[in-house]
Amino acid sequence: MTKRVPDNSQQVQFPIVESFAQGTVTNPHWRLLGSARLNGGSLELTPNEGSQAGTAFLDEPFSSRLGVTIDFDYSCEGDARLGDGFSVYLIDGEQTTEPGGIGGALGYSFTRDGAGDIVASGVTGGYVGIGFDNHGNFATQYSGTNGPGHRPNTVGVRGSGSLHQGFRWLTGVEVDGGFRGSWDNGSHIQVSIIDGRLTVRHADTANPNGTLLIDDFDLAGAAGQTSMPETFKLGFAAGTGSVTASHRIRNLTVALPVTMPLEMSGPQTAKAGDRISYGISVQNLGPNDAPDAVVEGTVPAELTDLELTCQGENGAVCGTGSALDGLHLPIDLPRGSKALINLTGTIDPQFENRLTCTSLIKSPTRANTAAQHADSATTDVELPPVSVTPVINLPGWPQTWPPEAEGWVISYELTLAANEQRVVWWEISFDVPEHTRINPQQSQWYDVVKDGTDGSVVITTPDETHTIEPGAPLTVAVQLLYPSQHDAGDGTLRNLHSTEVTRP
Repeated sequence: MTKRVPDNSQQVQFPIVESFAQGTVTNPHWRLLGSARLNGGSLELTPNEGSQAGTAFLDEPFSSRLGVTIDFDYSCEGDARLGDGFSVYLIDGEQTTEPGGIGGALGYSFTRDGAGDIVASGVTGGYVGIGFDNHGNFATQYSGTNGPGHRPNTVGVRGSGSLHQGFRWLTGVEVDGGFRGSWDNGSHIQVSIIDGRLTVRHADTANPNGTLLIDDFDLAGAAGQTSMPETFKLGFAAGTGSVTASHRIRNLTVALPVTMPLEMSGPQTAKAGDRISYGISVQNLGPNDAPDAVVEGTVPAELTDLELTCQGENGAVCGTGSALDGLHLPIDLPRGSKALINLTGTIDPQFENRLTCTSLIKSPTRANTAAQHADSATTDVELPPVSVTPVINLPGWPQTWPPEAEGWVISYELTLAANEQRVVWWEISFDVPEHTRINPQQSQWYDVVKDGTDGSVVITTPDETHTIEPGAPLTVAVQLLYPSQHDAGDGTLRNLHSTEVTRP
């Protein structure tokens, strides 16, 4: 027998994106049946009314060969008891279908009455239906074969079936609290089928990495399963009975899956004025490339003078990133590659509290199926015994004499403050551009340990008479001689900090 080769020209291409927010759909092949309608910026499958059944079916095939991940936000709200629930299902892409059974069948499998007779057919050519069942009847004999019985607050999986045949119960997991959710708490579902294995994850704003509900279940090898088709078609359905709920969907994305875990690290403690670094590691474990991966994150306003670097490994290519208005860094991340990102900044010298940086990795055309795609690092910051605040005292000016001291001069006032108790011996240090030095034409009352010629300046108190009392700051005037105005830039002193030191 000759196997028919799918006509790729008739397939919708990834990613499939529908926000359902504008009261219309971008793909004309959506069929909204029963109570399903576009309402209030979402796809409403059922209103919060009794005996409702709604189906949204995308009657256009997409490939199953490289895996598929379905992401969407949902809202499920009603009275104290919710019913019945909603489903996500996939059928053979060469078929089309009418809605599946009402009530506990959740629009996927068939429905039996109390005598055991089938009173409503299941979908045609069904491959898998994932039911998010608040009421509990998706697992009963009224909604397919081999069910374990009434199981409320359960994500359940029913397998291949068509009309009056199949729809075997495959697996299910009880979920504490069920699937009550709202737009406000960011309720989100991710369903992935990769190499014939099913994973289901539930997330919300408080848990962006999500909770794994079904982990790599062998769907293709389960009892009663037909061969995985070359293409799928997608459906959503929901139902209510005597107990009710509104079931709504929005921000749907169907895309190629890619596993891109992210880890973030940073110092647990630091002093105000310190220069600190946060490290972010991302990688692509497959099964697909991610040419348009993006790392994004938040950077506290108390971190200034930011530097962002990225190093790709095994084919990863870092794009041009920025940390000025939050972290944003594009990365071409092929399967098997990795990137190491470093974010460095200086803590406000007056800051005393907790800093938290966050990061996540995503892609506009791929679905990230990693268990951890977002992370954060928190640093507790305390004031040092002595802190330093720089101010440019005078605008820069050219110095032309003597010839051995030509360059561009900037005058600074460095104000030292004792934060808790009297400081007798202190030291100030900062980094400067190459060939910069303390202006030899300026007289100093402090001791110069390093004048800047090696890239760093260190000055210190000369004796016990220049102490710093709490509430009585000490000002240190410093002139720097830069090789040129270009080298001076905006005059920022890099890695500036002060310390209390001991003297014999």
